[in-house]
Amino acid sequence: MSARKSGYSLLYIFMSFVVGCILAGIVAVTLSKPSPKTPAVPGQTSDAEATAEGEEDVIAFDPALMMPSWNADSRTLAKLVDYVEDVCNPVSRNYVEPADRIATFDMDGTVLCEKAPVYVDYCMLMHRVLEDPSYEADAETIAALQQIRANADQGFVDGDLNDAKNSALVKAFAGMTQAEFADYVTNFIDTTEAEGFSGMVYGQSFYHPMAEVINYLRAHEFNVYFVSASEREVARAIVAYGLGFEPDHVIGTDIVFAATGQGDVAPSDYTVTQDDELVLTAEMLPEVGKGNKVVYIQREIGKRPILAFGNSSGDFAMLNYAQGNPEHKGMGVLIVADDTVREYGEERKAASMREEADGEGWLAVSMRDDWATIYGEGVEKTALPADLELADAA
Repeated sequence: MSARKSGYSLLYIFMSFVVGCILAGIVAVTLSKPSPKTPAVPGQTSDAEATAEGEEDVIAFDPALMMPSWNADSRTLAKLVDYVEDVCNPVSRNYVEPADRIATFDMDGTVLCEKAPVYVDYCMLMHRVLEDPSYEADAETIAALQQIRANADQGFVDGDLNDAKNSALVKAFAGMTQAEFADYVTNFIDTTEAEGFSGMVYGQSFYHPMAEVINYLRAHEFNVYFVSASEREVARAIVAYGLGFEPDHVIGTDIVFAATGQGDVAPSDYTVTQDDELVLTAEMLPEVGKGNKVVYIQREIGKRPILAFGNSSGDFAMLNYAQGNPEHKGMGVLIVADDTVREYGEERKAASMREEADGEGWLAVSMRDDWATIYGEGVEKTALPADLELADAA
């Protein structure tokens, strides 16, 4: 063999050795990296479990496991799942990038009981004014809340008293910091039994089927927001307690804050000091209901939702905003309170809601027909105070 050929052979061997080392290093580094994990959701099989069973590293969706509070044969749930799977499928013509997967939920009556006997913020305010020994309300406020209490015992809210309710609310908590107010709300919903039910405090009065939907959407990279006509800090404390949501994902009616050292100076003319705290004032901004929900969604999220959930006329604008999304396939979902056995449903109102949903093309969810359970085991509907009074009179 010539010297030249011998040199080429040695060079070839050396280069092969170097390339082999590089490839071995790449494989070692790749194998050492942890694989990405899918968010833990009840009913799903983890990546590790799937691998151990010899399955493909893909998590299959099983509604019966992931959303057991729904009836297994619910066609409504099937339609919702079909929609979500479609917009999350990269090969679908309706595919939506995760950044644009915005879902908005009303709170009371959509994900949370609103008939115990009325909205939670009303119940908390009645407790504050009429029962809390640490707070002394004026006579006008007491009279207004006594009337609201009488109406609540009958299971309804008088819209003519809404201004009086808001006035009482801001006066009852003025001067509290956000943290103090949140603590008050949390303590109330954690310790007060939901009226008209047994086995459940207000903080547990979330609809289990809707909590499962929210988990399902978040597992599919939806950005979920709550948009409520209730006061924002109340809503923040409730969804933090029950669902673990951060405050920046809650939109609601605002009580105005002010710095403790501000006095009568306008906020535009006042420089907050390092020692200042923000406290609630006696001023409330316009209610975030109906068309205002859409306005606040644009203002605070900056993107149009593709999916929206509501239960009343106050949510119709938001449902249409999602359903009519011009850039992506949208869907509005209306929760219909038609269950008179496990909940305080109203047949006449439910029929009207179904008719509205049909006319607008929204998906209508029946509490009675679609949900296997509403609040889970151990919770039973009892009777509202007015029902008890009628029973005693008989």
